[in-house]
Amino acid sequence: MGDEGLPLIVLHGGPGLDHVHLRPWLDPLGEEFRVFYVDERGQGQSERIDAATLSLEAFARDVDLLAEALDLDRFALLGHSFGAIITTWHAINLGTAAGYVISGGGDSSAALMADVEASLEAMGEAGKPIAESWEWEQTVETPEDCAELMRIQNPFHFHRPPPPGFAEDTVYAPEVLRHFASAGYGDFDYTPDLGRVSTPTLVLVGEHDRTTTPRAARVLHEGIPGSEHAELPNAGHMSMIEAQDAYLGHVRDFLRRIN
Repeated sequence: MGDEGLPLIVLHGGPGLDHVHLRPWLDPLGEEFRVFYVDERGQGQSERIDAATLSLEAFARDVDLLAEALDLDRFALLGHSFGAIITTWHAINLGTAAGYVISGGGDSSAALMADVEASLEAMGEAGKPIAESWEWEQTVETPEDCAELMRIQNPFHFHRPPPPGFAEDTVYAPEVLRHFASAGYGDFDYTPDLGRVSTPTLVLVGEHDRTTTPRAARVLHEGIPGSEHAELPNAGHMSMIEAQDAYLGHVRDFLRRIN
């Protein structure tokens, strides 16, 4: 960890996952910046609580509580996938970070689900078990169920086969996934409020991301004043894995400019 570098708080995707699957791909940032990985409330190694109490706002406010507990005067916030949705809420409503990296984010839950449905339909027969797995998220019961969902959905999230052992050490929180999957994944629409973001922001997306699509990234970029945008070639939803060098290059350049 770079002891003198700008602190970078990292929010994982999901919901119902943890930070472990991100570390091999984002750890190189620690050579220059102080990287803090977070297991969001009720997930990973964090204390289990009633999932019904969870919300995008609660997750976002936890970031500021963490920064205060760590005595961080300045920090940047990077969120991927569901973590990017939390990051966008933070940027719009709190704006306390020195900069935001929205990695595989979304403009609204309804638009994202429409994108997913269109992508699954384009896959034909290969998309049917993946579509069924999305419905299963609403009733998932065990960590083993979550691991099976991950296995089924990986071909959708990746442009190429995932690396061996991907997410095998993940600590799943099925109750968190079930809660958000049953409630529209936060039931958000950021499009009317993106203009309120006044902090430097970088929007990243994989060229072939079928989960949080390039369309959504363009909406975020066009709506956030002065934001930067990069579409990473030959990468799907897990762009920090499939285009690691390009991904880290964009993040490093952005963080250096705001440091």
